[in-house]
Amino acid sequence: NSLINACARCGRMDCVPQLLADMERHGIQPNVITYSTVLKGHCQMGDVKAAFAILKDMREKTNMKPDEIMYNSLLDGCAQSNMVEDGMRLLQQMLDEGVPPSSFTLSVLIKLMSRARKLDEAFRLVDELSRKHKLTLNVHVYTNLIHACVTNQALPRGLELLDEMVERWVQPENRTYACLIRGSLSQGQCVQAEKLLRAALGLNGAPEKLANRCAQVYNFDRALLNETLLDLVDRGFAQELAAPLIADIHQMKPHIHVDPATQRRVMSGMARRGSPQEWTAQSGKTGRSGKGYGKGADRFRQ
Repeated sequence: NSLINACARCGRMDCVPQLLADMERHGIQPNVITYSTVLKGHCQMGDVKAAFAILKDMREKTNMKPDEIMYNSLLDGCAQSNMVEDGMRLLQQMLDEGVPPSSFTLSVLIKLMSRARKLDEAFRLVDELSRKHKLTLNVHVYTNLIHACVTNQALPRGLELLDEMVERWVQPENRTYACLIRGSLSQGQCVQAEKLLRAALGLNGAPEKLANRCAQVYNFDRALLNETLLDLVDRGFAQELAAPLIADIHQMKPHIHVDPATQRRVMSGMARRGSPQEWTAQSGKTGRSGKGYGKGADRFRQ
């Protein structure tokens, strides 16, 4: 099993048939872990049909039943290959056989529905399965839902999920804020991105619902911080947003390091003349005008 797992991790599924033949020659019967590892290896290689064949082979040749890990691996393979109908049939088999879903199952189902542009269905599945099986949504499920919202152009819905997380004392992680900050910037909602960054860092000026310790990320990604500051500069908000952010970080969170190169870029951006609207109009970038304040951004204006 360890050798098969090594082959799966290295993408050498071509070696697995020989290992299985060796097992048979030595009278070693495959167990659930054997089948599960082979199945997962095929899914990682993108060969979902071969993974389904392994499941069928196990059902026909043994009395073993697939466990949650096998189902999750195969569901993840369906998500990677955008096989929605096959994934939903598999989920029904899983439930019919009495295998309870886990938080990881929910995350995989979100990915499956998100890639098929079925955001409402993702929310329905999470709500239905979590209620029926008494699952508490963790940070990974919430973050995957938020990522699905951003991917499917439903940023306000993702922001509502962040509020819900904090209300339920589920602490966001770097990826949670990365999805929302990048999503906000991509839509030109620079003030919203800046407020989210303040919430993540625990700075003054965060939205009211996010102004508590649960909303903070205590080991915030330095690369994301510098990336956001530079994006604000590129969009003409060096003086209005980026510089005050750096000043507050130095004063309130001195342990958080802002790259010197980023600080120089902010200072250079402050030397530009004109308002952010004028600068972005000249550069062709989407700043704070137009759709920069879309639905869901009102609470960030103050």
